[in-house]
Amino acid sequence: MKPLINRPHLVTTGVMLLSAIALGGCMSSGPKPDVAISQAKTAVDQADREGTRNYANYDLTLAKDKLKKARKEMKEGDYKEARFLAKEAKVDAELAEAKTQTAKTKEAEAELKKSMQSLEKEVTQPGMSSQ
Repeated sequence: MKPLINRPHLVTTGVMLLSAIALGGCMSSGPKPDVAISQAKTAVDQADREGTRNYANYDLTLAKDKLKKARKEMKEGDYKEARFLAKEAKVDAELAEAKTQTAKTKEAEAELKKSMQSLEKEVTQPGMSSQ
C-alpha cells in the first residue's frame, strides 16, 4: 500500500512554509516611514532649540537615540520598527519640551514672587522708597 503523503515532499513543503513565515516577519510592514521620521526629527530639533539640555536632558537624549535607531531600521528595511521608534522619539522630544517649559515657568514664577516680595517690603517700610 502506497502512503497518501510523500514524506520527503511533506518535509520540504514544511520547511519552505516556515521559511516564508520567518522571512515575512523580517520584511517591511507598510510604506517607508519617512513622514514619521521627519516628524520626529522636527520635534527633536524643536526640543533642542528650547534648551531642554538644561532641564530634560535625559528625555532629549532618549529621543535622539530612538531617532537614530529609527533611521537605522529604515535603512535595513524594517519599516514597522522604524515607524514605532520614530513615533516614540517624537513623544520623548515633546515630553522633554513640556518638562522644559514647566521648569522655565516655575523659574519665572519664583522670580516674580521674589520681585513682589521686594516691592511689598519697599511699600511697607516708610522712607525706603525715597532714597
